[in-house]
Amino acid sequence: MERTVLIIEDEKLIIVSTQMVLEAAGFRVESATNGEEGIAKAREVKPDLILLDIMMPGIDGWETLTRLKRDPETSATPVIIFTAREHARGHQKSAEMGAADYFRKPFEPDELIELVEKHVGQRC
Repeated sequence: MERTVLIIEDEKLIIVSTQMVLEAAGFRVESATNGEEGIAKAREVKPDLILLDIMMPGIDGWETLTRLKRDPETSATPVIIFTAREHARGHQKSAEMGAADYFRKPFEPDELIELVEKHVGQRC
């Protein structure tokens, strides 16, 4: 069974590099470059997991996460906060908001695969 990961990220280079790593590990990858597009894509694709950036134009990752968790069609999908900035309360805030995990960019490919494998298909 093909496992799908949705990347919601505004930096094209990060999308491409993350997609290459995940596809090499056997995942199907979809992407969106902002929160609004990501929410629509999540409803359409029904991914097994979402990697969500925080700093994006338009609605940020926190608002995107809030909307994903409020929507009955996407609320059970595990979301990993995927960010380059260290947020003072990032880990705690993401857990409180319903994210499955918190992961820093840049990343080691093996660490990303391990984290995605851990959470993929674990409906929250």
